[in-house]
Amino acid sequence: MTHKKDAIFHLKPHVLFVMTLAAVFSVELLVMFLLPFLPRFSPVIEAFLDACLLSLLVVPFLFYFFLKPLSRNIELRKQKEIERNNLQEIDTIKNEFISTAAHELRTPVATIMGYTELLSDHGPIGPISDVQRGEFLDEIYASSERLNKIVDDVLDVSRIESGQKIALNKQSLSIKQLLEKVVKRLSLKASHHLVLEVSPGIPERFDFDDDRIDQVLGNLIGNAIKYSPEQSTITVVAVADADRCKITVADQGIGMSAEQQARVFEKFYRADTSDTSVGGLGLGMSIVKQIVEDHDGTIVVESVLGEGTRVCFSLPVQQD
Repeated sequence: MTHKKDAIFHLKPHVLFVMTLAAVFSVELLVMFLLPFLPRFSPVIEAFLDACLLSLLVVPFLFYFFLKPLSRNIELRKQKEIERNNLQEIDTIKNEFISTAAHELRTPVATIMGYTELLSDHGPIGPISDVQRGEFLDEIYASSERLNKIVDDVLDVSRIESGQKIALNKQSLSIKQLLEKVVKRLSLKASHHLVLEVSPGIPERFDFDDDRIDQVLGNLIGNAIKYSPEQSTITVVAVADADRCKITVADQGIGMSAEQQARVFEKFYRADTSDTSVGGLGLGMSIVKQIVEDHDGTIVVESVLGEGTRVCFSLPVQQD
């Protein structure tokens, strides 16, 4: 934004000319009005008027040739200051991301190492039962899945940052079947009540990438689970909306402030960065948005702090 004190430097010469002309004419009218009352000073007044007329020709060019370069220098300094602040912000975000990523990677790696040691012949607890072995293997698999998701998220963001679209493998599939599969899978792991409502008007099949939309649904429902109290209800609703399929995930969780909603799709942004916050790299929602938009879809977030969040995304149902 241009400061008032610098605004004069951004005026065109012809604008300055008109402004100067108006000022000179105003002075002339005032002097002509006073001249009959000041006959003794008429030579001085006439010389002053001549000087004003001369300035009428000179002032705009003085502004243009001498003050215009000064204006450019001011703009360059401002631009450099903005760039410096942006670089500092990027450095801060990068450092926070590295710290968070290290923490997120350390947890599943430690879990895998710990349970692998327990499964070894020389483990610290001695012989283990088949039930324990199964439980340990489940924990190792879950941690491996978590590691795989972190790597996939980082790779997806890398592609997005380089200007590439996320690769899609669209096929004519049933969105209802995918919703049922994802909700069933997540219900097994959650202590929440997941409710699925599918409108009869939903097309039987349309083109989308099931792996990527599975990723979108998993992220949105996963967030609803993480940020909602146990035993609360999470609703997944799919309805037909003109030539689109609209899917909404609604929870009764902690919600978000207006500032958090405005930044929810930013890369590396985490709404809660406190020591007690839910883990994550802050990449999920930015990737979700990109996947939906690469399907020519849209996504919006509505949230009330302390009451819950609704995330709605829509996909075109026409065949490619």
